[in-house]
Amino acid sequence: MELVVMELFLLIVVVSIVLNQKGTSSLFIYLNVDAVGVAGAYIGYLVLALLSHVHILGLFPFPPAIARLMTILHIVSIPLFVFIWMNSIEKRILSKRSYSVLFPVQRALLVLFCIASFVDLFLNRLFVFSPELLIIGGSGIPLMLGLSTLFVLVEFYAALVRWKHIEWHERAIMVLTALFLLFSLVLFEVFRQPYMLSLSSAFMMLLSLLSWQRRELLLDWLTRIPNNQAFMEVLKQGIASHQHRTILLLDIENFRLINERYGEDGGDAILRSFADFLKTTYEQAEIFRIGGNRFILMFPWLSHNELVREVNLIKEKTAKGCTIGEMQVSFHVNIAIVEIPLQKNTVDEVLESLSFTMTEVKEKRRQPVIIFNQKLIGVRQRRLDILSILRKALLAEDMIQVYFQPIMDVQEGKPIAAEALMRLQDERMGIISPEEFIPLAEQAGLISMFSEIMLQKVCTFLKAHPTIQERLSHVSINIVAEDLAVWDVTCRLLDILSQRGVDAKKIGFEVTESMVLSSNPIVAKSWEALREVGVRFFLDDFGTGYANLESLVNLPFDTVKIDRSVVTNTTNNHELLSLIAGMLQRLGKEVIAEGVETLEQLEMVKSNRISYVQGYYFSRPLPPGEFLSWLEASSDH
Repeated sequence: MELVVMELFLLIVVVSIVLNQKGTSSLFIYLNVDAVGVAGAYIGYLVLALLSHVHILGLFPFPPAIARLMTILHIVSIPLFVFIWMNSIEKRILSKRSYSVLFPVQRALLVLFCIASFVDLFLNRLFVFSPELLIIGGSGIPLMLGLSTLFVLVEFYAALVRWKHIEWHERAIMVLTALFLLFSLVLFEVFRQPYMLSLSSAFMMLLSLLSWQRRELLLDWLTRIPNNQAFMEVLKQGIASHQHRTILLLDIENFRLINERYGEDGGDAILRSFADFLKTTYEQAEIFRIGGNRFILMFPWLSHNELVREVNLIKEKTAKGCTIGEMQVSFHVNIAIVEIPLQKNTVDEVLESLSFTMTEVKEKRRQPVIIFNQKLIGVRQRRLDILSILRKALLAEDMIQVYFQPIMDVQEGKPIAAEALMRLQDERMGIISPEEFIPLAEQAGLISMFSEIMLQKVCTFLKAHPTIQERLSHVSINIVAEDLAVWDVTCRLLDILSQRGVDAKKIGFEVTESMVLSSNPIVAKSWEALREVGVRFFLDDFGTGYANLESLVNLPFDTVKIDRSVVTNTTNNHELLSLIAGMLQRLGKEVIAEGVETLEQLEMVKSNRISYVQGYYFSRPLPPGEFLSWLEASSDH
């Protein structure tokens, strides 16, 4: 009677846990519902055991034929339950190739035992029943116990083979599960009672459930592959054990545009398809989605030829793309590669190296794959030093210097405006150019603070030299999308203009073509608020590939600065410059040619009826004192 009570209690407990998990988590999506499969098999075993023991005790007797069938089902349910449980572990830890060989063999053995058991209902040889319908002989139970033991030993061997690739808590659960089940099967053979089997199974299932839940927290909800938290744990483990690994950071380029074109469902379909490709192709690698459009492949150390092969596989897949609805969508993946251990061999060093290498990939478009090596250590260190200097400069604003480059009216031969350019001065590193520190300031989220400091310094300069305000139509400052995408930043810019007492009409903001394409409503609101007080807006770097005709026609600016790459392009006798200048003039835009360095370029600009020029031919960017002297000299001339 105690056995029936125990089995009924265990049944209630396990069913309650299953129902609770089904209602409160996504556990049942995990690894093709392995967790619910094991729980279901255990519930089936308990139900059959309960019915069989109720009949034996005479509490609810069944007809002889049904009683024999119930007993056979009870015996068969034990290896079936053990098989499903052990198989769920093997599928997770073994390679796809090993599992595909092992699974059919185990399944065939189980099927043969089930067929033999049910056929024996008519032969009465494997299971010899007494008149009271109790099993008193035959080889059926020893076969059942032997088959169950075999499944447990196979799982234990698989765990030993993959020992280094399994986390410590999962190792403990696998070993304990195997030991408890083996001990329970031995006691079943000795006493012919399933007490220990039922109890130990329930106990180990609860521990396994906790492990499954933990792994669920480490899985990406969309792609069902390990997430960034899982990557960090594996990385720490690899670094601590000084493992030699090759890490690939994969970044799907322009994913925001993919989402805009195909919708979030389409974007999600691409991410799932790409994750499935990685899972099925790279069995020897650990795969992670670390957020958004970024994935990690962590291999054992790869030789150069092996690395080339793996990269080419990724390129082939992305070139073929995936299907969204009826459309085949191809996409490009940037690949940053880091090999560990590194010099300091810390997690921060690996993450910084991955981030740095991906930045290098994106800046050097012709190199979609870059391997972090010793040559790049110096470059990365310089960037880290500059980032440190940027943060220091926000507290010591004297490190931020303003240089001025005149904009010339080539018809009248005199300066009519100027562009204010930021330089960073450090005692150790000297003058740092904007090409180096501006991208870093943007990545670190510091660029808006530097824009505000620049505006303050320019306003202070103009206030201190009223004659410049009389001689120049404006002084322009470069800004980026982040400056106007936050309303608080715009308010601070307006406050600076108001507090410094400078006519806002003497200030211009140069925006890049990439910002012009921004559909952010706050950008439009900020733009309009600044225009209302008189600030001018200039389209900068035109011709570098972003702007479109709709932007030129509809957006509220009157002046376009043609990028130096167009001015210096001699292809087809400056045909590109002629086409762009003609188009802008027909649209009624004022045009400034940047980067004019030679007399030939100046004459070409003039021949295209461009009146305003900026470049080294007239003057390099000058510090305030030299700029004032240059203005005086140009006035005398």
